[in-house]
Amino acid sequence: MNYKKQDIEEFEYIHIFNLLKDILKFNEKKYGDYVKDTLKILLELEKNGETIIDVDKTVVGFELLKDGWPNIHLKVLKDIGLLNSVNSPFVFNNRKLTLVKWSRKIKRVLNAFLKKIDKIAINSNNDNKLDQIKNIFKSSNLVFLQGGPGTGKTTMIINFILYCLKSDTYLNIGLAAPTGKATSRLKESLNQQKDILLSNSLDQIECQTLHKWIFNSNNKAIEFKFKLKELDIFIIDEMSMVNIDIIETILDLIAKDCKIILVGDRNQLSPVKNCSIWNYLFEYSDNKLINSCIVNLKKTYRNSGDISLLSNLVFNNNNSLFNKKINELEKEKKIKEINILKSNNTNIPIELLNIIKNNLSKLRKSTSNLSNKKYIFDNNIDNLISHEKDLVNKILFDLQSHLILCEKNTGNWSVEDINDTVIGKTKPYDFKNLEEGLPIMCTKNNYELGISNGDIGVLIGNNDNRKYLFRKFNDNNELVVQLIDPSNLENIVPAIAITIHKSQGSESEKVSILWLKKTKLDESINSDKKESENIFFRDNYEKRLLYTAITRAKKLLDIYYLN
Repeated sequence: MNYKKQDIEEFEYIHIFNLLKDILKFNEKKYGDYVKDTLKILLELEKNGETIIDVDKTVVGFELLKDGWPNIHLKVLKDIGLLNSVNSPFVFNNRKLTLVKWSRKIKRVLNAFLKKIDKIAINSNNDNKLDQIKNIFKSSNLVFLQGGPGTGKTTMIINFILYCLKSDTYLNIGLAAPTGKATSRLKESLNQQKDILLSNSLDQIECQTLHKWIFNSNNKAIEFKFKLKELDIFIIDEMSMVNIDIIETILDLIAKDCKIILVGDRNQLSPVKNCSIWNYLFEYSDNKLINSCIVNLKKTYRNSGDISLLSNLVFNNNNSLFNKKINELEKEKKIKEINILKSNNTNIPIELLNIIKNNLSKLRKSTSNLSNKKYIFDNNIDNLISHEKDLVNKILFDLQSHLILCEKNTGNWSVEDINDTVIGKTKPYDFKNLEEGLPIMCTKNNYELGISNGDIGVLIGNNDNRKYLFRKFNDNNELVVQLIDPSNLENIVPAIAITIHKSQGSESEKVSILWLKKTKLDESINSDKKESENIFFRDNYEKRLLYTAITRAKKLLDIYYLN
């Protein structure tokens, strides 16, 4: 029997409620709806990675069983012993509410961090960020490197590695990221640096996803240069995406004297259905020892124009500044790097559809130019770059030149909406018969093939020659492009557009965002005459979502918004 995702979630919600009722023995008839409301709010927001909520600012996007959220609900929970008591499931401090399971995990990870810090790092009053990292490591084995897009985080990582290797060429150094996509970008940066240095000194570095590092530490089937417990230095990128369970496992597996650099952007999205210790640290923590180990990168090198300005305004305390900038950009008629396009129609904007069709036409042509070389389908070819470098690079360029980002997988202006409109069919899709040149995405890790969840490829060949073309990295961190038989790789979906969540760790010359404007009710007036105001974001999650989408763009950004 097949169960819908919604049915499973409803069962989990009811199951947790019944457990609480049986253990804590509260009066269900009198108080049950208040408990159900609170539990549902926390579980729904947890899906977006929001495991700690500001009860006064968080938007509740569904109808509650009882009026009076949050104050009446919180009072009821406190009166019946479900809030901040010994066995209570909820923790409430400073108007912030969370489940006790997240509170306990956060405490464990914070304690693990503190064990790696001997004392507060002395402020050197040196603006050189590399020197700041060196200084912190004199009194700690832990550094937090925080910065937005284009602030030079990856460059800083590599410069620190080179500095360390000059002192000791035999250091065991590991790099990691939470996704295959983000890990690939790290490997590309290492390869670029090797070409500049004309040196093999970086060859000894092992760079893998966090899941592979953990799997390797518990399994002898995969051979890395070294295991986690053997590392002298371990650097983890894209920390906002790392869930708290993964980082807790990593901290258990590494050696006590291993130096760790955690790298991330405090404004990016948290992992779905889990807690981001990174976002917690920069939003709620005020521990002096931890704060002394933070290095902030603020100067932007990649983009100092409107894209950078708009992304910074998302988290400005004065929301009117963001709306003012959007209105200015919408009225401007001259050619610019950001275009704001308003629509009152739930159909995919015709301008965007024409751009998509044009992009697919280019990709279809570059793909067919390669597939016309019939010998490429020979099973003995391990790396297409070695045989048809120019044609392969053209495909990769066309594949990565424009990102189409949606808020959700289903509904109006969603990934599914775009796929159905462009392909002309609804899922399930028959990938053997879809047109060559269609972008595809893998949605599940396949360690045997070296393909990760979120990796983007393309359909190539027709009929019996139908294959999936994917780029990946071999054991020597070298770029490899291979053809994969569809029978060997399941969990493939069209990638004409992808969700903003899936875009984390990516960047593109041009990005188009499909954004649904939000409605905020004015609660200060009579409840029968509540007025609504159209805005771009209502709470912290929506800010993170929009910020993540905007910061994928390097040069050009189109924001289509459904009013």
